[in-house]
Amino acid sequence: MPRFNSKRKNLLVALFASVGMSFVMSFTMLLVNIGIVDNFILLWLKAWLVSVTIAFPSAILIVPVAQKVANELINT
Repeated sequence: MPRFNSKRKNLLVALFASVGMSFVMSFTMLLVNIGIVDNFILLWLKAWLVSVTIAFPSAILIVPVAQKVANELINT
């Protein structure tokens, strides 16, 4: 398995978090909104593709802030 520079840690965390969370959330929201339909998988993958393109840049901005807040809460 390739090793990454520790400077890339936040980027990798943001990538993994955004991919996983957008995958689950797009499935859940599609299921709640339209239920199981014939082309559900295709609609889900389309929704996931859109959501991950929003989630990844958002996670790049949010993850470092969340880590700082968590560190402050733990260190106090």
